[in-house]
Formats: sequence, C-alpha cells, structure tokens
Amino acid sequence: MKKKIALLLAVMTIFGAGLTACGDSSSSSGSASKADSQSAESGKSVTAVADELKNGIEFKDTLNELGVGMYDKIYGITEDMYKEGKVYIGSGGATAEEIACFEAKDEDGAAKIKEAFETRVEKQKDAFKDYVPEELDKLGSAVIITKGNSVYMCISNDDAKAKEIIG
Repeated sequence: MKKKIALLLAVMTIFGAGLTACGDSSSSSGSASKADSQSAESGKSVTAVADELKNGIEFKDTLNELGVGMYDKIYGITEDMYKEGKVYIGSGGATAEEIACFEAKDEDGAAKIKEAFETRVEKQKDAFKDYVPEELDKLGSAVIITKGNSVYMCISNDDAKAKEIIG
C-alpha cells in the first residue's frame, strides 16, 4: 500500500510540474507551431486534430495541455523533429488518458515520433500495472496512427471515435 501511495505521489508531482512549469515563451497556448502547416491528407492541422480528439471523446479525467518544454521530457521528442505539435495529458495522473499529435519535419522524424509514442505506451503500462490496473485496457489499445509526416496518439475508452476523428 505504501508503494502505491508513493507511486501516486510521484506521478502526480511529475504531471503537476509538467503542466505548470514548462511553456514555450513564444507560444502562450503551449502548443508548438513553427509553421502554419496542415496535414496534406485531411487539410486539418495536427493541433486542430488534437483539439477535436479532446472535445469529441468523453474522457474520465480532465485533460490539460502540456507545455512544449515537456515534450522532450515525456516523449523524447525534440524541437528539431517536428513542425507543429500539441499534447493533452490527464491532470491528476490517475488515468492513462492522453492525446499527442505532431507533424514531423520529415519521414525520419515521423518514424522517430511514432517510436516515441510506442515507448511512452509501454512505460505507462509498467507504471499503471500495479497502480491502476484498470487503465491497462486503454493502454493495450492505444491508437497510434501515422499519415504522411503526421503522427497521432490517443489513449481513451473510445478507440473507434479516435480513429474516426484522425481520419
């Protein structure tokens, strides 16, 4: 029981610090947009898709936008890998719910971002297996889609809706 409480406090501290500490000074919203780029296939920017996922799916947790400065810390995604991105993460750390959408600068960057998402899901599985095992179903069916240089991840209870929104 003490281990679970300690893990809960550690997770909440990490998420709390990430949500409050690291925004990009050039972007007041926290989303990264180095170009007014849009997905060639859908005509929607990855940040618009992230917003649609957040607003179009019912999440148990409140999702907050993650500051750009935390992308490298959470995913290992550095600014030289993408043109634009947006991440929403659960506010309390009690669920694995998460949205991450990036437009990579090139095909290699897209492959690295997809790999980063897959690694994140595996790390979350390890973190949640003893903490909140009910979240493993979401993590086991995490939606990770690459379309051209755009890479999308959505961890929710509604995979079909996530896939519909991503297109």
